[in-house]
Amino acid sequence: MNERETMPDVVRPGAVAWTGDNPFIYLKTDPDGTWSSLSVYFRIAASRFGPGKVSVVVENPYEAREPATRLVLTDNLDLARFLIKDFVSKFVLFRPSEVMDDLEYLEGAAFTQSLDGHDWTERATVGPRSIEMTWRGLSEPFAVDVPAPESGTGSHEMFAVFRIADAGEVIVDGRRLPGSTVERDFLNGPGQSAGMAISETWVEQP
Repeated sequence: MNERETMPDVVRPGAVAWTGDNPFIYLKTDPDGTWSSLSVYFRIAASRFGPGKVSVVVENPYEAREPATRLVLTDNLDLARFLIKDFVSKFVLFRPSEVMDDLEYLEGAAFTQSLDGHDWTERATVGPRSIEMTWRGLSEPFAVDVPAPESGTGSHEMFAVFRIADAGEVIVDGRRLPGSTVERDFLNGPGQSAGMAISETWVEQP
């Protein structure tokens, strides 16, 4: 038996849908109520639509008639629409929302990042519009391999390194969104509803 025959099969057969970072901040104004805002950020290194960055804020996600900020800032519009249609809309907290087809998309965004100890901030701006997300008190990283049936889409295997935050905040056009993170069940046990998903990779199932 040669060396190749004894090596484990380490290559996944499916295509890589995308790989990059995908941190999140989910806020509630009432710990026992519904989510008041759902925010995610993408820094994509590779995808079928190329690289790019996307900031997404969905305020009052379950109250379609309520006035709210539902904003997407991006430097790659095709990538942004792909991520929201094929991934974000299928993530468990976004699935019940009736407003995902009504988001405001603005392209040509400029993005900046700042790191301060265990705090991490991502900013996106397009003219007078802006989104700023901050994760505070990031924990030690841990790695996950989530099988397709248990992943956010149900049809992709997902690999990532997570760092859960102690708290998170979102500022849109200079207005801090109301609410705070809350404790919820996560992959490695209880944790706040904000964190970094680093080197996240979604692999299509053959």
